[in-house]
Amino acid sequence: MSKENKARKGSRRNLLRLAFLASAIVPAPVLAGDLSGVVISDSLDRPVRGATVSVEGTDIAATTDASGRYVLYGLPAGDYTLAIVQPGYQGQTIQVTVPEAGSVTANGRIALIESAEGEAIVVTGARASRLLAIERKRALPVVADIVSSDGIGKLPDYNTAEALQRLPGVSVEVDQSEPRYVTIRGVDSNLNLVTIDGNTVGIPEAEGRRVALDTIPSDLVGAIEVIKTVTPDYDANAIGGSVNIVTPTAYDQGTPFTYVSARGIYAGKADKLGFGASAMHGQTFGDADQFGIVIGASYSKRFIDSDLVDPLSWQEIDTGLWAPTGFRMFDYSIMRERIGAIANLEWRPSDDLRLYVNTIYNEFTDHEGRDQFDYDMFRGTVTFPSANEVTYDSGRATREFRQNEQTQKLYNISPGVDWRFGNVELKLNYTYAHAQEHTPVRDDIEFRTGSSNVSTILLGEGMPTFSAVDPALFDPEAYPLRRIRLRRETIDEDLHAIKADLQIDFENGTDSFVKFGGKFTDRSKDRDNYQELWTPTDDVTFGDTGAVLDADPDYYGGRYAFGPTMDYYGVLDYFFVQNPGLLELDQEATAFNDKASDYRLSEQIYAGYAMASLEFGALTVIGGARVEHTSGTYDAFAIRDTDGNGEIEVSDIAPLSFDKEYTHVLPSLALNYRPQPDLVFRAAWTNTIGRPNYSDTVPTFEEEDGDGAAGNPDLEPYTSMGLDFSAEFYPDADTVLALATFYKKIENPIYTETIYDTTFAGVDLISLSQPQNADSGELFGVEANLVTRFAFLPAPFDGFGISANATFVDSSVDVPGREDDDLPFFRQSKWLAGGALFYEKGPLEARFAVSYRDAYLTGVGSGPDFDGYTGSRTVLDARLGYRILEGVEVFASVSNIGEEPLVGYQGYSDRINAREDYGVNADFGISAKF
Repeated sequence: MSKENKARKGSRRNLLRLAFLASAIVPAPVLAGDLSGVVISDSLDRPVRGATVSVEGTDIAATTDASGRYVLYGLPAGDYTLAIVQPGYQGQTIQVTVPEAGSVTANGRIALIESAEGEAIVVTGARASRLLAIERKRALPVVADIVSSDGIGKLPDYNTAEALQRLPGVSVEVDQSEPRYVTIRGVDSNLNLVTIDGNTVGIPEAEGRRVALDTIPSDLVGAIEVIKTVTPDYDANAIGGSVNIVTPTAYDQGTPFTYVSARGIYAGKADKLGFGASAMHGQTFGDADQFGIVIGASYSKRFIDSDLVDPLSWQEIDTGLWAPTGFRMFDYSIMRERIGAIANLEWRPSDDLRLYVNTIYNEFTDHEGRDQFDYDMFRGTVTFPSANEVTYDSGRATREFRQNEQTQKLYNISPGVDWRFGNVELKLNYTYAHAQEHTPVRDDIEFRTGSSNVSTILLGEGMPTFSAVDPALFDPEAYPLRRIRLRRETIDEDLHAIKADLQIDFENGTDSFVKFGGKFTDRSKDRDNYQELWTPTDDVTFGDTGAVLDADPDYYGGRYAFGPTMDYYGVLDYFFVQNPGLLELDQEATAFNDKASDYRLSEQIYAGYAMASLEFGALTVIGGARVEHTSGTYDAFAIRDTDGNGEIEVSDIAPLSFDKEYTHVLPSLALNYRPQPDLVFRAAWTNTIGRPNYSDTVPTFEEEDGDGAAGNPDLEPYTSMGLDFSAEFYPDADTVLALATFYKKIENPIYTETIYDTTFAGVDLISLSQPQNADSGELFGVEANLVTRFAFLPAPFDGFGISANATFVDSSVDVPGREDDDLPFFRQSKWLAGGALFYEKGPLEARFAVSYRDAYLTGVGSGPDFDGYTGSRTVLDARLGYRILEGVEVFASVSNIGEEPLVGYQGYSDRINAREDYGVNADFGISAKF
């Protein structure tokens, strides 16, 4: 380029800069217009997020939003060339003329670089999921990881929580082999913010603030964002991070879409076949497609069996010799049913106005039958027949059956409006969320022997086993009835949230803006637990009932003899129908249990924030602060032995109400540096909070089988300061290479302290668990993530690819009385890793995946020997899909291929105190898009 041409180009750039600077200060001049448009991916048939649209020859540029839209304000009238850039896509230029006044639209379509001679390659399936997730991750202004649905309308996994465990720094807590709660960077799942389309979700459970993500069917989800560094416009209760579930809209794709799927669900251990089906339809209609609708429904039913063996209460019974002093065995038979539906409605009369109503309903039913065999062995003395054997001369056994039928419901309705006035955008939203957990049946039937049973256990590597067992343990006549407990519980939560966000974009040819907002959240929660305790009026044994079933010969692979099992309905019929005079209601215990765990709370959160996002060339600075004031009233019942007679009477139960208020000012700063389109460096300083769990802070007390749990009204909320740094490289649309490091300083962390052989509220207990505040804790970690397709290999091997991630976290926590012990942070795994080898070529898709989670601390005891841990776990999964027609796929998947158990231990990994065995699960079916 000649010096003369360079001078002309520089003069024009300077004139444009002056024009934009003037337009940011004074109203737009008459001889200027606004330029906007939407960028669509030909390959995905969806709007492109994060594409850069720039005016050639200037520094003026804008980035497309979630709808693929960009806006350039106050362009002087004239002819321009727009350049569209997105890593992995062919660049495109658009010629446009800006009028002297008004606005002009310039839309663009881009295709993947691999497209030949301009012919678009349509991408579906797992690759579509990956491309959308990478695109979304790159575009967000925060450190985040994404799971996105594919072109057949599904996530990579059928369980929403399961899909997230593939992401770096994310692990899951399982319940009956199903991933349920999501843990981000090892921080307790109760400290995550969970939203649906950015709106608060109700919490159906009584104990914590976490949301069971397996309640929400993945069939109804468009994407899930895991935000690890929140900005001031996010709610502050996000010490772990924010999990935002994004539901589909009619404008996600360029044409109407219909998804249907059906599948069988086989449980290997239960040897039963369940099934599932889903359907979704979305389309736009009306003049200029101003109306949009998405409706969808999902149903599934599956069966689960599992065996759990707990060698309990390890003690030093001889010098240097530790052994369990009790055994507990569970034999589970479970049916789980999920129902989900969404209805998202939109009206877009213009590019500047959007009105919507998003609605989602989820219902999760769990029917559980549980046979239980407890053996309290150490009630006398011990002898040692050999170096690795222990004989207990006096033990008491219990046979129990629990029938638990529970349904959780989540319902959100969120109407709102997004309204743009020139460079000002106002967003208003109201959310009503209802959450319920209804347990119409939770019955326990308990038969117990005397204390004369003699047995010998064999110690060694792995699980202790029995080398000699008292035959009386398997004799139904040796078990007199102890009690029958009939429990019913309803938990209801209603939440109302109103929020307003006002964003003012700078008219300077960048994506700079200032933003202000406020939010009011009103949450009310009620827990009503009713229990009846029935005790025998005469000696009646398990054998007398005629409700004895044969033992399961395959229980735990035959390693442990479980003994006779129970016909739950037969026992109830024997006592309540055939022989009602054999039972009497324990009035005192019923009165105690009826109030012990009830509570009611009302919690209001007032929040406001101010922030700015300023763009300085390749650097974007986002800074601001959020203020949250929490005000709550908590009602429960104080249960105390007021007269000191060692018994709880009705007069010892009294209503208790207390108020709690606290305010937090939470500044934050985030930096995003993009020296080139495919390279992003991020840094963030964040401050967040964590409110105590409901059951932790209300003064409730529950006892079961000698184990007690109590609340603690004196708990302080968590506070956290975090530092994050990351580098992300996107050389093509299929690839991301990311490296991140993070540090968190957490004040007032809450842990569960367990005290053995104690008394609380006049009740003698084997153990008491109660939440306490620790002093502080620290986390320091490194995450690495690689996703790529081996397109450089010769065919057919170019269909192979890999996703791999690893996270290392070093943590510590200071617990009163344990200052000299090197304790890791609660629920913090030192290592997390996952990955998948995949193949995608033509109609075939295959994946073999692994997820690894290291051991973590679950509870703190009186010393290192009594701390509770959950052991490490490695899970292998595989999936195979084949496209039999355009848009139609048959598939099969297998999860938990290695039948990996869930293990807990006391103090040291060789002192196992829980080991639950699960079987292999398989899914197979068909899915289609029309």
